Amino acid sequence: MSEIAERLKPNLEILAEDEPKLIRRVYEDLFEHHPRAAELFAEHSRAVRGEMLREALMLAIDHADGATWVEENLTSLGDQHEVNGVTNEMYSWFVDSLLRVFADLSGREWCAELEGSWRTVLEQISDLMLTADQRAAS
Repeated sequence: MSEIAERLKPNLEILAEDEPKLIRRVYEDLFEHHPRAAELFAEHSRAVRGEMLREALMLAIDHADGATWVEENLTSLGDQHEVNGVTNEMYSWFVDSLLRVFADLSGREWCAELEGSWRTVLEQISDLMLTADQRAAS
């Protein structure tokens, strides 16, 4: 297991202790800071949003752990996101919302090192998804 994955997994366990709250808070934060993003999720139920968030977090952990299959999945997800109207800037919106909510729900466990690790992994998977978008556009 990679050092970053070792750091993130215990934090993810803390975050997942009240998964419904985590899911609700992430999307509330995203929509509050970027109301335009709410349009993209309007047709998705809370359950579907929850599944999307779960998948994103598991991909992040698996990517941090060096799983080679993740890149192919992210390419496919990037293609789907482009079709659904997700713009490049929206990836950073989502990362920022995740980090704000993670910091709040992690309480005293949250620190600069943990934030940096999450940001690195989340930005890496965003970049892989954006690369798929750019390949499809060319």
